[in-house]
Amino acid sequence: MPQTLLKNTTIVTVDRNHGTLFGCDLLIDGPLIAEIRPGIDAPAAAEIDASDMIVMPGLINAHIHMWETMLRATGADWPGDEYFEVVLGLLGAHVTPEEIYLSTQLGALNQIDSGCTTVLEWLHCSNTPDHSDQSIQALDDTGIRAVFGHGTPKPNQRPGEPHFSEIPHPAAEIKRLREGRFAANGSGLVSLAMCILGPDYAGIEVNRQDFALAREYDLRTSAHVWGGEQRKTPGGYRPIIEEGLLGQHTAVHANFFEDDEVKLLIDNGASFTATPSCEIGVPKPPLISSVIRAGGRPSIAIDSEIDITGNMFDAMRTARQLQATFDAIQAFDPTATRESAGRPDIDAIVTAQELTCSSLDVLEWATINNAHAMGLGAQIGSLTPGKRADIVLLRKTDLNLMPVTDPVQSIVMHANQSNVDTVFIDGTLRKRHGSLLARPPGLATKAEGAAHRLLDLADQLGRPLRSP
Repeated sequence: MPQTLLKNTTIVTVDRNHGTLFGCDLLIDGPLIAEIRPGIDAPAAAEIDASDMIVMPGLINAHIHMWETMLRATGADWPGDEYFEVVLGLLGAHVTPEEIYLSTQLGALNQIDSGCTTVLEWLHCSNTPDHSDQSIQALDDTGIRAVFGHGTPKPNQRPGEPHFSEIPHPAAEIKRLREGRFAANGSGLVSLAMCILGPDYAGIEVNRQDFALAREYDLRTSAHVWGGEQRKTPGGYRPIIEEGLLGQHTAVHANFFEDDEVKLLIDNGASFTATPSCEIGVPKPPLISSVIRAGGRPSIAIDSEIDITGNMFDAMRTARQLQATFDAIQAFDPTATRESAGRPDIDAIVTAQELTCSSLDVLEWATINNAHAMGLGAQIGSLTPGKRADIVLLRKTDLNLMPVTDPVQSIVMHANQSNVDTVFIDGTLRKRHGSLLARPPGLATKAEGAAHRLLDLADQLGRPLRSP
């Protein structure tokens, strides 16, 4: 098997047993991390002088809709529910399988370019088997590690037709995928999961069928959930857990969950994924706070590039800054004043404030915790010998990073996509010297064509999405 030796480098392992290592070597043997220590002698290995690099685990994006990447930068100024009513409800039915491939390919290549080596692609535009197959093919062709999350369309209801919330997950399609392309699920770079309606978008009977289907085919499930009074299943996850339905499950968003439901899910083996960049307008403390209080492992992701940037460096910073903001609000005591001036005692407020997360905590949210949320914690998420070689090299001599006094803080608070020099996925080089090794010709022209076709269609259907 081919070997690659990273020499004399700074290694942020995101493994609490090993920490950050300086002046160290890392040996990649085929798809695996073979060894980490100073002075490795591997004469057969291709050698990379990484003395001016930070070596870190590949970032992991635990929830994204890359089939929407072709509509990038259309949604930041939408005033209402255009995403649900127009993108999912209207345009989703008109997206072609070829456009699914193109958009997923574009999104996946951008993830790799920005140092993200693994994604969970949630496809809720699986209008036909060909739509699903084209999404999977795009993931395969880009070389990204992925969990393909088979979801279901969310069209606007037509007269005489059932609402999507009344329709169970299509058993025949899961059978086709699980017994066909994913017969050996998890043996390749792309594996299968079910993205179900869950308790917020479906009643208990649909949930019974969906969770049973996932159990039958030994698949993880994920659901968009919010909490509050409009949930389709009264009590949310409580009856699902009481009936023993839950299985391997991730709840996404959950911004209005009460602490007791968060703890109930965590105590029953579920995980939570927050998407802080798109949840920033929610007038509630971040989900991460509840997960930490319940003893869980926070997980973060992007969601959709329709209105936010698609890189995990920004997601980490947004998550931390949101958490710090609510920490400060929590610490603020308006009754504490300076006696002489009657003004808030800022010194007391700052002293009382306690951060609930360190830079290492945040980096774990975007790496090892995301790996656990996707069922991949034993394979990826940290630089630990024996794990898969999903590795990113950042140039620490770049102007926005130097001097690197604390590599973890440099990654979380300062690094960006432009610093990503090299990317390995499963030991295979996917980016080197700042450039992707495989970029299909004509990608920009094709993506622009697909975007304008859909935006023109929205105009024709009387629901324009372009800014005035």
